[in-house]
Amino acid sequence: MSDQDPEPLERVCTAGPAPAGIEVLEPRAVPLGGVRAMTVRRTLPQRQRSLIGAWCFLDHYGPDAVDATGGMNVPAHPHTGLQTASWLFTGEIEHRDSSGAHAMVRPGELNLMTAGSGISHSERSTPDTSVLHGAQLWIALPEAARHGDRRFDHYAPPVRTGEGWRASVFLGSLLGETSPVPTHTPLIGAEITLDAGASIELPVDPAHEHGVLVDQGSVRFARGAADGGTDGAAADPAADPEHPLEAHELGFSPVGAAVLRVRAGDSGARILVIGGEPFPERIVMWWNFVGRTHEEVERARADWQRTIEGAAPDDPFGLPDGEPEPPLPAPVLPLTRLVPRAQPGAPAGSLVSRGAAMVQDPNTAPEPQHADAKASAAEVRVVHQPEQRRYAITVGGELAGFTEYLPRDAGQRLLFVHTETFPQFAGQGLASRLVSEALAEVRAAGKRIVPLCPYVAAWLRKHPEYDDSVDWPAE
Repeated sequence: MSDQDPEPLERVCTAGPAPAGIEVLEPRAVPLGGVRAMTVRRTLPQRQRSLIGAWCFLDHYGPDAVDATGGMNVPAHPHTGLQTASWLFTGEIEHRDSSGAHAMVRPGELNLMTAGSGISHSERSTPDTSVLHGAQLWIALPEAARHGDRRFDHYAPPVRTGEGWRASVFLGSLLGETSPVPTHTPLIGAEITLDAGASIELPVDPAHEHGVLVDQGSVRFARGAADGGTDGAAADPAADPEHPLEAHELGFSPVGAAVLRVRAGDSGARILVIGGEPFPERIVMWWNFVGRTHEEVERARADWQRTIEGAAPDDPFGLPDGEPEPPLPAPVLPLTRLVPRAQPGAPAGSLVSRGAAMVQDPNTAPEPQHADAKASAAEVRVVHQPEQRRYAITVGGELAGFTEYLPRDAGQRLLFVHTETFPQFAGQGLASRLVSEALAEVRAAGKRIVPLCPYVAAWLRKHPEYDDSVDWPAE
């Protein structure tokens, strides 16, 4: 998968602070295209939690009707310093990569691609897929493995059953099953389906942290000691109450638990369980690259551009065979080093990231990453509001401004007539960001831009790369 952000931001990640008990992480919706495109639920990374073990990214999507969203169509794009783990519940995706792998991603089967120092791949939902539903995860590679060879592993785990539950362990060891797929830090990954009211106890390594993502239904989640107690306490259920988790939420359990207890609600549940040893290294994530420094990511971007231009004598990425479309170019790097945010409650100097988008699409809004206190303390988003004929920008969920348009020619020409940001949000560069992202979406959709608004016109004059999409009004 590939980050869709046209202006991706540098993210610096470390393992986050350990809460006293279970922490509930709610996803945020990230649109991956225009009005018809699919939307994913991003659970990792978040402001308060960047990593769970070496798991550094989790997008959860569907069930989506392909005839409404267009499905998945991601041309060749690069990765460094990570592994991508693809897990489907419904549908089928065709995978090609520069290691020579050509495989199908199907429900209940793991596709794990190891980038090492560099790989490229493409992913497309197959023509007979009507519904797409699954999860895309990234795993950060440690220093000892991140410069290694590219690799692709496919594994269809057996289904282990118990009283009211079924489990497929696709990475690591759990419930007496061990995946043969190699990882470079201790990890677990499993899908578990629970009947209505059923419970399961998962013996886990107390030195690991874990996450439980609810795909369907609802559960109650608790952690405990191996002897039946709770976090080393006596076997008193009140000492570690069950935490309710609704569909699409993720429960985070820090190190110290020897048992994870999950109980399904009245409609049953399906969950993903991930976990691993806390990742000790600080990582920088930008677009599809995981590195250690800004300079390293900058080199990776330059190498990829040379790859797609056919000018890389020592090509670190390569390209998949049989591609029907040209590869995706990398976005432009930021002009300056961006100020990362501190992890709330973390020791001084501990830094975190915000998530990258799952699939390449120039319409995904960039993450907020400003030195300004208001913008850095709250999430900034640009959203299309077609019913109001405008694009809006929000800060922490509060409307901060908008750019309005009038559709013409059955919506194929948009006349931008007015742009406004509110005074209390002045000085944060929000108008530029709003117009940049709005016009990027319009251009990517193949529509024409008519700049009647003076601000939009001034922005376009500074960006001649948009000339092929602009109909300038008569003087």
